[in-house]
Amino acid sequence: MPDWDAIMSEAERLAEWFLHRNVDLAEAQKLLDYFARKDFDSDAVSKYLDAMSQNPPPRSKRSQKHFRNLKQIWDEWQTSLEGQDKARAWGWGVREARVRRGGR
Repeated sequence: MPDWDAIMSEAERLAEWFLHRNVDLAEAQKLLDYFARKDFDSDAVSKYLDAMSQNPPPRSKRSQKHFRNLKQIWDEWQTSLEGQDKARAWGWGVREARVRRGGR
C-alpha cells in the first residue's frame, strides 16, 4: 500500500525545486512518462537525462537548460521512495508546481 504521507511530502519538495529552477513542467511530465515506460528504472532515467542534457533535441538553448535542471533535481533527489511510489511523488510534484504557477 502506498505511503501517501511520504509521497505527498516528497511531491511538495519537488514542486519547490521545479519552481525554483524554473523547470519546463511539460518536460518534467515527459520524464515521468519515460520513467514509467522503463518500468521505474531510476538508472535508465539518469542515463536519459545525461544524454539529453549534453545533446538535447535541436529546439533551443532553453531545452538544454531544462534538461540540465531536471538532471540536477533527479540526481539530488535522495528519497526512500522507489518504483511506483517514486513516480507518484514526481507526478504530484509536477501537478503542484503547475497549480502554484497558476496553470492547470
